[in-house]
Amino acid sequence: MSMNRWMKVSCAALVAVSGCTNSQVDPELEIQLSGKVITEDGQPLADTLLKMNRSGNSSCLFSLFGGLDWKSMKTKSDGTFSEELLGADTQAGGLARCFELRIPRTGTGGNHGYASFIIQTEAVQLPLLQQWTGKPSAAAGADGVSVSYEGLTASQAGNSGTHTLTVTDSSGSIWVSRKVSAPVPLNDDLLEDAANLKARVSILREAELNKTKFSLYNEGDDVALPKRARVPLSRGASCTYPEAPATCPMTDGNLSSVVNFKPGTLEVAIQLPQPKVLRKAVVRKLDMSFGASTKELVLEGSTDGSTWVALANLLASESIVQPFYEATLSHPTALSHVRLRAAGTPINAENPFYIAQLSELSFFE
Repeated sequence: MSMNRWMKVSCAALVAVSGCTNSQVDPELEIQLSGKVITEDGQPLADTLLKMNRSGNSSCLFSLFGGLDWKSMKTKSDGTFSEELLGADTQAGGLARCFELRIPRTGTGGNHGYASFIIQTEAVQLPLLQQWTGKPSAAAGADGVSVSYEGLTASQAGNSGTHTLTVTDSSGSIWVSRKVSAPVPLNDDLLEDAANLKARVSILREAELNKTKFSLYNEGDDVALPKRARVPLSRGASCTYPEAPATCPMTDGNLSSVVNFKPGTLEVAIQLPQPKVLRKAVVRKLDMSFGASTKELVLEGSTDGSTWVALANLLASESIVQPFYEATLSHPTALSHVRLRAAGTPINAENPFYIAQLSELSFFE
C-alpha cells in the first residue's frame, strides 16, 4: 500500500473511531492519573517503568516527533502508579488529546498491550492492567492445526471483549480468525504448504470508569505452527486483470505478498490448470478503494470463461468488506475458470470504486 493511501485509510479509521473531540477541561486544572498493573499470574508488577504516548489531537495516532514515549512513570511495590498532569497537557488547541499507556511485555516475548483514552475529568482511574502472553500452544491434527491459549483473568474490566487469532509468515499476516475461543482450529486449506508460520492471539476490550472510556488491548506471544502440505488446485494458474503480469502473483503460494490494482479493476479471473469440481475458496488480504461502499462481492465460476455462475456471496449480510474469507463452494459442474467480482459506489467522482488490493486466491477440489 502506498504511503498516501495508508495515510488516507488511517485517517478514515481514526475519524470513525474517535472523531474530533473538543476538550472539556480547564488548561490550569490539576489532573490525577492512577492505576495498577499486575503480572499474568495476578501478582503486582513492582518497580517497573511505564511509558505513555500522547497524540497530536483526539485521534490516537502517535508521532515520532513528540508523541511516542511522551512521559514515563514507575509502579510502586504494590503495582500501583500515579502521575499528575495539567489540563493543558491533555489539549491540542481546543481538542482533547488521546493517550496510550503501554503495558510492559514479559521477558523477550512479543506480547504487549495498552490502554488508550481521552482525558476529560480531573481524576482518571485506569482499569486494572495485566501482562498477558496467552501461553499459546499448537498441535497438529489429521487436517490442520489447533491453537490453544489461556485467556485473561475474570477480574479484568471489559473482559467481554472477543479474541482474534492472526497467522503470520516471515513477511506478514496470511490469515485472521475473528471472535475465536480456545482451541482455535486452522484447517490445511488456510495454512497450505507455507513454511515458518506462527500464530498469535489478541483481545480488544472496552471499559468505562468514572466517565472515562478506555480501549484495552492485549496481544500474546507467538507460537510456531507445524508445517502442512496442502497445495491448492489453483497454484501456478494464470490470472487476468488490468495490467496483469505473465506470472500470476495471486496463485504463486506467497500468501502474504500484496497486489495493488489499477483503479477501475472490478474483477480478477483465474484459469485453472484443468476443470475441476471445486469445494473451497480462500481469499487473502482483500481491500477495496478508499471510502467506497461495496454492494456486491462474489466468487463466480465458468466452463468457458464467458458464461459465469454464482459460487459464493462473500459480502452476505455484512456491510464491511473483510480482508480474509473462507468460502464453501457446492456447484456440481467441473469449472475451468473462476473469478472474484465486485460492484459498489465510490466515495466521490475523483476516487472510483475498484478492488484495491489482494494477496492470494486459492481454490481447492
